Amino acid sequence: MFKYLSLFPILIYSINTYSFNNEAEVKKTYLEDILIWKISNELKLTAQEERKFTEINKSLNKQKAEINRKIQESVQNMSENNSQSLEKHKKLIQAYNQISVSEFDSIKKLLGAKKFINYLKLKSELTTKVKAILIGEKNNEKEDKKSKSLPPPKVIVETK
Repeated sequence: MFKYLSLFPILIYSINTYSFNNEAEVKKTYLEDILIWKISNELKLTAQEERKFTEINKSLNKQKAEINRKIQESVQNMSENNSQSLEKHKKLIQAYNQISVSEFDSIKKLLGAKKFINYLKLKSELTTKVKAILIGEKNNEKEDKKSKSLPPPKVIVETK
């Protein structure tokens, strides 16, 4: 029965519900939990597989977030003509990309080839849908700002 539930109304409700302190972190954690649940449900993971998958996923996401924070700091702290800063930045990018390789290896080992292929397809689909929702929200915000900033139309009547 849960298989047929749509993920995204739950996602939107959850994001809107948790918009208080540390808003971005709460949204990220909640979204992460929903995606883990959806993937576990669709792949019909056992309780042990789901627990291990959750551990791997959360650990990798934490590593990605930390390295991404360091990358952002690296960009902010760069000075012109400093090859040392550029080399440090390159190493951070390589470390970030290595996490994707680690994900590939660890999730494939956990799930086996057949389930892993389904995982990759499902992850791609969910990522695309989430991005579409986020882009849609941003476009709606832009449209709202445009409509609020425009003055009411003026009617000019020409007489001859």
